[in-house]
Amino acid sequence: MIRWTLPLLVLLACKPSQPSQPPRRPASGGAPVYDVSVTAKGFEPVRIEVPPDREVVLRFTRKVADTCADAVVVQGDPVKHMLPQDKPIEVRLTSPRSGQVRFACGMDMYRGAVVVTGG
Repeated sequence: MIRWTLPLLVLLACKPSQPSQPPRRPASGGAPVYDVSVTAKGFEPVRIEVPPDREVVLRFTRKVADTCADAVVVQGDPVKHMLPQDKPIEVRLTSPRSGQVRFACGMDMYRGAVVVTGG
């Protein structure tokens, strides 16, 4: 049993991540909104591609009851955002010129990132 566990874990770790979905544009012409679901797998999508130096909104919706991701911590944001089940919570941030901004559950078990692309 143990001898099959490690290869299975390696295979799962190598699974390609889902590409980020295009943002929703609010009717008012404000910052683009990127939806992030909290599921039994963690944050989906785990990678959100954004342009540099832009305000963006991450809309987190927790869809499962049993998860350690009942809150999200965004790199550089001193607030721990609680994620009640089935209620969207919006987090605004400005993307850096390059690199990424990480986000994670309070225990840092589930992680994701806003990655700057283009320029």
